[in-house]
Amino acid sequence: MKRLTIKNIGPLANVLVDFAKYNLFIGPQSSGKSCILKIASYCNWVEKRIELSQTPDDYLNEVEFWKRLVDYHRLNGFIKKGFLIKYESSYMTFSISGSPEKIQFSFKWKPRNRWQYRRPQIAYIPAERNIVAVIPNWFDISFSNDNNLQGYMSDWENARNTFPQYSRLDILNLGLSYYYDKEQSRERIYINNSTEIAFLNASSGLQSVVPLCGLINYLTFHELHRPRRLSVAQERELNNLQDTLYKEKFTQSNGSNIVGRVDDITKTFPEPRVKFFSSHREEAMFSEIVDRFSLTQHASIYLEEPEENLFPNTQYELVKWMAKQINTTQDNSLCIATHSPYILSSFNNLIQASECKDANSVESTVGESSAISFEDINVYAVDNGTAKDIKDYDLRLISQTDLDAASDTIASDFSKLLES
Repeated sequence: MKRLTIKNIGPLANVLVDFAKYNLFIGPQSSGKSCILKIASYCNWVEKRIELSQTPDDYLNEVEFWKRLVDYHRLNGFIKKGFLIKYESSYMTFSISGSPEKIQFSFKWKPRNRWQYRRPQIAYIPAERNIVAVIPNWFDISFSNDNNLQGYMSDWENARNTFPQYSRLDILNLGLSYYYDKEQSRERIYINNSTEIAFLNASSGLQSVVPLCGLINYLTFHELHRPRRLSVAQERELNNLQDTLYKEKFTQSNGSNIVGRVDDITKTFPEPRVKFFSSHREEAMFSEIVDRFSLTQHASIYLEEPEENLFPNTQYELVKWMAKQINTTQDNSLCIATHSPYILSSFNNLIQASECKDANSVESTVGESSAISFEDINVYAVDNGTAKDIKDYDLRLISQTDLDAASDTIASDFSKLLES
């Protein structure tokens, strides 16, 4: 469960949204769709940092607010007097409010679920994602401030290394694949396993969809449960997490210590440190919780304009492919800001697939693994400073009225022209 309230930030006057596994925001340009994504991504990041450090003080302060939200997500000038960000999840609640001159913070744990947290890999994929194709030396670009475009390029650098020539990334059903030759710093597109072209020379659609597919594949497959090399600061943070967990949940075990566990020996703590448990079951439970916090369990992906430079049929194929990837793990989530009714119509098909009783029909039409439960998706129309829920709870689909709104306007004008 996640709920986000936003007031008086950029074009958003008063927004309340609930987040599910899939979250779609559609609306005109400059209506605030990406603003919602950026704030949601930031709140997810704050939650993660608080969970890992076990304190809100290092992340709920003015320095981090300006650095990690305003500068990082390029929201300078968006923060107005009387603004509010309130975030509530199963694990904590926090709010940030006030004015640019004076910001107030509040925080509260939800003790019952505190140790149920599962570490996400959070990724923000901006609309400018083709920068990694059109600028050959993109990795040498310097920015005055750390921002989400730089974060995206760093994520892509990690992702593309997982697609060497012997393990190319297939791009939807287009008969295309991508690979990266790290030794020669060369990126190539294979066409029908016969023709090879430079990624730089590919179409604008491919330059948009290749890094999108590559990143989602990397985050939902390659990144999961991968041990990582920790810095000294990260080692210290993990050891503090283990000590806090042990103190709060495992030191009152029947008064008898019969099972010992030696903590990992690290640069920060080179001497063995022993924790005692009343049973092997408790020791295993401790290890399981530590793994949930220290190893990536799922992906939380925030995506701007998946339709960018893509024909409607390809948008449909992309939506089916993304759903298949996101559905591989229960806790994966995807948030999308879009202008395209084709994207919403594509998701409507996947919702309908989950309601269909004919498994063969589902498999042949959209693929069973791409089906999406109605309860697992939230859809909002963003305009005039608010976000309106546009799910049709009677038909258990996205509202057809809202899907057809733009087409109706165009058709109405056409009828007027015919009659004149």
